[in-house]
Amino acid sequence: MKRTARAVIDAIASRAGGGTRPMAEAADLVIERGEGSYLYGDGVRLLDAVSGYGVASLGHCHPHWVKAVSAQAGRLGVTSLYTPELSAYLGELAEVLPAAMDGIALSSTGAEAVEMALRLGQTAQGRPGVLTFHDGFHGKTTAVRYTRDPRTTEARELGPDWLRSAPFPICFAHDPVDYPDCREPVDEEIRALAARADLDEVGTVLVEPVLGTAGNLPPKRGFHSALRALCDERGWLLIFDESITGFGRTGDLFGFEAYGVEPDVLVLSKGLGGGFPLSAVCATRDLWNRSALSAPSATSSSYGGNPIACAAGRATLEIVTAAGFLEQVSEVSAHSAQRLRRLGEVSPRVARPRGIGLMLGFDLVDAETGEAAGAAVCEEVFRACRDRGVLVAANVPRVRLSPPLTLEKPEADFLFDVLEDVLA
Repeated sequence: MKRTARAVIDAIASRAGGGTRPMAEAADLVIERGEGSYLYGDGVRLLDAVSGYGVASLGHCHPHWVKAVSAQAGRLGVTSLYTPELSAYLGELAEVLPAAMDGIALSSTGAEAVEMALRLGQTAQGRPGVLTFHDGFHGKTTAVRYTRDPRTTEARELGPDWLRSAPFPICFAHDPVDYPDCREPVDEEIRALAARADLDEVGTVLVEPVLGTAGNLPPKRGFHSALRALCDERGWLLIFDESITGFGRTGDLFGFEAYGVEPDVLVLSKGLGGGFPLSAVCATRDLWNRSALSAPSATSSSYGGNPIACAAGRATLEIVTAAGFLEQVSEVSAHSAQRLRRLGEVSPRVARPRGIGLMLGFDLVDAETGEAAGAAVCEEVFRACRDRGVLVAANVPRVRLSPPLTLEKPEADFLFDVLEDVLA
């Protein structure tokens, strides 16, 4: 490693608050620039199969995106007043949303948007209870940081008393090739929810269409439609947190399209801005008007909807909705699904290959016992991939493959060739 890079890493370690960043620590690199599907730094080039955990959905420094953001930065960065950029972006985003979602509030982060969506639901419904699902991840703020595992000591002591949680019915029976054919029953899960006495105060349900942070884990395909029916029966508001699944990651513009279900409220972030901090809560104007968020300044944000964010959002929208873009994503996704299936067939260290679109994953296991690989083994795999020119979120046993949506087939082949080599 170059001396200057070590100085950068040491400086960060000496000044950063809180815990370490495990992937950055394991990589032990300083990244200087990015282009397309690749990151560059310390004299190496890495195919980025992490893409900032889905934020860099367009890859790095997409020319159209860079041009739009740079031009706007030279005109106006922020103002508390209305701008043509805000008007244009709201109009263009509304055109691709379900017709009923005619009210959009912009903010900067996924967690901020989730908090807004929960307040929208709780105050419009007049019921404080929120039902979430185990291993779902919706941010690290006070209200939602316990959704991932509500059974921890901290969650029991500090978690809000209105938060409820239930198991998420993960589909482990299908790999990404045959997942569209999944017909696993979900009656038992829905009956268990319907029978729970502690959900009387629930008015809002918050769920990821596919569990992203937990390992790119898709549900049994019929779950969301059954959950939608239960919400309608109980008068619950259904919020889909599409921070990860939204804007092309699943091969459709929105993740809910794959399940034939429309939520009442849609949360978007990560890929929404193509790399610039941007998030949105989308719902009917009637719902907004029935909530506490109808008050003046209730949805205002220092950075939400600023002109640069709107320029980034518009550029991203133009790229993702351009003719052939999502078709290309689907084509590369199908190719990658076949390669992932083969990886599971040739490597005894790979279990439960899964996913949808370019949201793929597998479990890294001990070849002899089938148990989840330990931390040292995971880091060894992570570093072996890095040394062969690929950045993969393999520093934990539930490995996620979330490359840029602009990934091309030869790049996908390189990714899986490396994985086959490392995990042989």
